[in-house]
Amino acid sequence: MSYQNRKAVITGGSKGIGKAIAERFAQEDIDIYLLASNESNLIKTADELKSKYSVNILYHACDLKTAEGCASAITNVQNNFKSFDTLIFSAGATKSGDFLEQPIEDFEDGFALKFYSAVRLSKAFWPILVKNKGWVVSINGAMSHSPDPFFMVGGSVNAAFLNFSKALSKRGLIDGVNVNSINPGMTSTDRLITIIQSNADREGISFAEAEKKALKNIGLDRFGSPEEVAELTYFLCNPKMRHLTGTEINLDGGKKSTI
Repeated sequence: MSYQNRKAVITGGSKGIGKAIAERFAQEDIDIYLLASNESNLIKTADELKSKYSVNILYHACDLKTAEGCASAITNVQNNFKSFDTLIFSAGATKSGDFLEQPIEDFEDGFALKFYSAVRLSKAFWPILVKNKGWVVSINGAMSHSPDPFFMVGGSVNAAFLNFSKALSKRGLIDGVNVNSINPGMTSTDRLITIIQSNADREGISFAEAEKKALKNIGLDRFGSPEEVAELTYFLCNPKMRHLTGTEINLDGGKKSTI
């Protein structure tokens, strides 16, 4: 089929990796629908992309942690963004900390945003993705394979999300939808700053020391960049790569991330 006038829905698209993905797709003249909770960030990102690229940038602010927020997102996309072919899951920030001290609500919060929102949106949008022989890419995380007592929420959520994505890819083989996952290692985003600061506070050291320690732990001289994740995401959604599906790619510099 001819892939003209392509459209992509991106969760968590107002900043960080999601924003970088939105910009990479806009460079290919793909229209974008951004979903995130912070309307101010959405407006800022949409205006920035509109000033640089001649594509349509739509957005909707909603709380994807809740069933009501997902329903609102689904309704708005279906009403305002007809016949899209790409769905990118980039929303999801989980809290680190000592397992024995973390409240159970941290686990519930982590699964609500990253896992259950993906399940709800996948079920709702699957028919249109099947119709357009589209793509799904899940931005997961290297911690899905690296259990850590101070990152049990993120590790558990990522492992479940990875299993869901792999199972969805098998359904995609039946229905003609490509589904792939990316496991970024430690990537330079606001989220990484929060994690390093949390480690610094827990260990009683400075942010600079915690950052240096984190790099030493993964054996690399730098963290990954959102743009690298964005480039790989677009590659997985390139019509010339239709035979690439059901994959899980670790984008971690060759080292599994440990915190």
